[in-house]
Amino acid sequence: MRVAVEGVSIDIGGVPLVGDATLAAEPGTFVGIVGPNGSGKSTLLRALYRALTPVAGMIHLGGEELAQLT
Repeated sequence: MRVAVEGVSIDIGGVPLVGDATLAAEPGTFVGIVGPNGSGKSTLLRALYRALTPVAGMIHLGGEELAQLT
């Protein structure tokens, strides 16, 4: 399934941790998220598995909005 992150921003306790992140991963591909410590890599991954809710933007899985999936 295609994963698409479009303009995602994540705040925790009013502190912005990720701002305007965009990426796409097609089926069968590998994607690496790289950056220095504290740049929001793990925070973005937490949004992908729905442990955090973005304050802006959307995450799609297979063409459907992740927040709407059960």
